[in-house]
Order: sequence, then structure tokens, then C-alpha cells
Amino acid sequence: MYRKILSILTRNLIGFGNRTRHTCEGIIQCLSLSMIIIASGLCISLLFFPGAKVKWATGHANSENPFYAQNLEHLCCTDVNDKPWEYIVIHHSATAKGNAARFDHYHREKRKWEHGLAYHFVIGNGSFSGDGEIEVGNRWKRQIHGAHTANIDCNRVAIGICLVGDFENADIPTENQIESLVRLIQYLSRKYSIDSSNILQHKQVHQKCTACPGKNFPFAEVKTRLLQIASKRNNLIQEL
Repeated sequence: MYRKILSILTRNLIGFGNRTRHTCEGIIQCLSLSMIIIASGLCISLLFFPGAKVKWATGHANSENPFYAQNLEHLCCTDVNDKPWEYIVIHHSATAKGNAARFDHYHREKRKWEHGLAYHFVIGNGSFSGDGEIEVGNRWKRQIHGAHTANIDCNRVAIGICLVGDFENADIPTENQIESLVRLIQYLSRKYSIDSSNILQHKQVHQKCTACPGKNFPFAEVKTRLLQIASKRNNLIQEL
């Protein structure tokens, strides 16, 4: 229906333009009518499709993620000299809800770990922190080894990143979590020259058996996105 309305308006515009094309006033009126047609089309679309979303062009890949604009350089700054990190290990919390503060409390009070939170970073799922929000742990600020695997040697050289959720059972990471994870890994791997082959899932670490970060975690997709970013960056450097 709205297409017919636009068609009628368009024909009227053409006819009107032919009649007045020799005058400046006619040109201005034609342009004004053009804007009315465009606005009418948008309004009619929203009227007949109320669930539709209008996406405006932005400078970010996903402006709907409020944490996409987190300044990683500022977020990842440390209180001491950086350690020579060699690996990045991805985890899930194996819980439906949580955030860095809750996990820190559990690790200190229940596990009796002196430095608390086992991970260096936690990425929220919208439960007790924002969906895609990157939280920084005390171990990262102080550049302390993690406690996120049963392999002590790995913990000394591996950055631990935990996504809130149980990806072995019903849950899957949110799109915002994946976007934030990719951005964080890309930043850390560049800063510490960590090779793509050293970006691991917890279950790939040589230790006791674990399913972490779960069978529903899209590791292949994460690696693909990282490779695409690296490829675009290399192409840009070559062009310069």
C-alpha cells in the first residue's frame, strides 16, 4: 500500500517539476516535495511495520553495544610494570549470572585464594554487570599471575578472560560479549605480541579434564573475527 502512495507522489513530483522547471521557485518546490516523499515513505514504513528498527550510520561496528566504546588502553593500564604475557585463555563462569565482584568474593571466601578473583578480566552478560562490559580484576592491575587453570606454569604467563554464562549447557554468549571479547583479545595480543596459536580455550590447556568454556562457545567464530581484523590492518599498512 505504501509503495502505491510513494508512486503517486513521485508521479506528481515529475509532473510538477515539468510545469515549473524554468523557474527558481519551481526548483525549490520540487526539492521540498522530494523531502516530503522521503519522509512520507519513512513514516508509512514505521506505521505498517512498527517492529522495524531504523539503524543510523555510525563510526562503530555496533553502536547498540554501550560498552563498545570502552577505552581499552585506559581500561588495561596497570599499576606496575607489565609482565611478558605469552598466552590468552578463554573461560566461562559456568554460572547463569555473576560479575567480577561476586566471583572475587567467592574465590577469596570459599577458595581462600589470597589474591581473590582468579581471572584478569571478566565480561558481563547483563546480569550483575553490563552486557558486554569488560571488568578488570586486581590481578591484572597488579600484574599478578592468574589462578584460572590447574596448570601453574600456564597461569604464570597466561591472561585469563572469563565470560559470564554457562556455555556447556543452555547458554550461549551474547553478541555484545563476543564483540567485547574480540576487541579485548585483539588489543592484548597486539600489545604483548601474542600469536594467534597462543589464544586458547581453557580445555586446550594441558591439565586435568575440563569442558570450559563449554561446547556452545563459538571459538571458531572468535578466531575468524580476529583473523579478519588482522588482515584488514595488514592491508591498510601495505596501502600506506
